[in-house]
Amino acid sequence: MNAQELLDKIKELPNKPVDVPTPPAIELVAMVVRWGRHLKQWKATTLADFARVSLSTVERVERAKKVSDEALDRIAQALGHAPGAFTTPRLPIGPDKAAEQHLVEAYGHLEPVAVSPMKTHKAIRDAAKCDAYLIHRPGVPDTHDDHIANLGEWLDLASFILSDIVEEPLSSGRGRRQLYNDILAAVSELERRGLTVLSGVMAAPQPGMPDWKVAIVSVTPRLTDPGAPRRRRVLVDRRTVAVTPGWLTDD
Repeated sequence: MNAQELLDKIKELPNKPVDVPTPPAIELVAMVVRWGRHLKQWKATTLADFARVSLSTVERVERAKKVSDEALDRIAQALGHAPGAFTTPRLPIGPDKAAEQHLVEAYGHLEPVAVSPMKTHKAIRDAAKCDAYLIHRPGVPDTHDDHIANLGEWLDLASFILSDIVEEPLSSGRGRRQLYNDILAAVSELERRGLTVLSGVMAAPQPGMPDWKVAIVSVTPRLTDPGAPRRRRVLVDRRTVAVTPGWLTDD
């Protein structure tokens, strides 16, 4: 069953009594699971491994076939949802509105930003030229806080030194290269600890500041997000981008 066929089935779902709590329709769950997996750039086998279910179970869910509530809970948690997201009864609001509401809540504020591995001097320069910074670190344990903060401090220093604020900016090519190498060393330390570091630039025009840009630094664990090194885009919640120079966080 392809995505269009699944959407057609969702539209054909009968309306349920509005005063009787019921779990989400399996067709809607199938669409959410498919989209969630593709957003993470996971194969079906990867989702099955992290959810601790069989590949056939994931395939059945994505074809809108019935599986156990336990399997649905495991798949929900593997995709970052709370237990019960696919199984807890709730008052229905109609299949069309339910699909629209879920998608708006989950994805309506997200904007794709092109990213690449943070391994070059150009990536550092692009980040340093931005007006604000967002560290996107979903699923990263607190044990990495100090090293992520260290990377942030290095990038903040680069932004300050290379700006017009400093009366005598770091003008020599050798000095800049050393600064960039120090920052890349901080990135390498995070990678040595099992994390993937990607970066990109997000255009985020603000009232009176049409050229406002935000550096996006994506930090994810390779253990739970093995597709990250191949990722070329990350989805950033526009609501987390504030008109405040400096480092923001998005956990």
